[in-house]
Amino acid sequence: MITIKKHLFLTGPSGCGKTTMIKNALGDSLTFAGGFITRKSLDENGKLLGYEMLPAAAAGGVQGFSGERFLDYTVEPPKTDNEVFRVHGARFLEEAQYYPFSLIDEFGGFELIIPQFRNALQDFLNYEQPIIGVLKGFENAEELRRRLGLGEKYSMYFMALREALLADPDTAVVEVESRDDEKAKRIVEAWAAEYGHA
Repeated sequence: MITIKKHLFLTGPSGCGKTTMIKNALGDSLTFAGGFITRKSLDENGKLLGYEMLPAAAAGGVQGFSGERFLDYTVEPPKTDNEVFRVHGARFLEEAQYYPFSLIDEFGGFELIIPQFRNALQDFLNYEQPIIGVLKGFENAEELRRRLGLGEKYSMYFMALREALLADPDTAVVEVESRDDEKAKRIVEAWAAEYGHA
């Protein structure tokens, strides 16, 4: 019998279907999730405007949430809004403990340099509740560091986070290789069956 760890984080390259796997496995149960999601903001021609943060319940179809843009791609270099993570991100993580399970999609970006968010994340990862999410891949983190000029301190925080997750006996970090990664899908579906309900 396979033991499903309480914390499951998918990682891998952009566009390999990590978020879709989670949404497909959890379906309507996401309306009961704590935590947050990030969403691309596009113009009418499909051009990327930036990224926004919303409560995790928005992934389950709950309406009425307006996103908080934390990364603005309408300027070069892209502009970050640390307040979104300092205030909203930290609050979503603090409130997550009152939900049956949480989704955090995604984390491991520039928010790691914000002390208030980093502290809330550390507490969040120590909650007893089940957590599923997407951890930024190593290559994506390096690209973000270069593009935003984040420096070595960001890389240090990112690597420390990865190492802590990999060393935690209650956490599984699963590398997703492609959209048809059946092994990863089975792991996510097993987690959803075990923990993803109210």
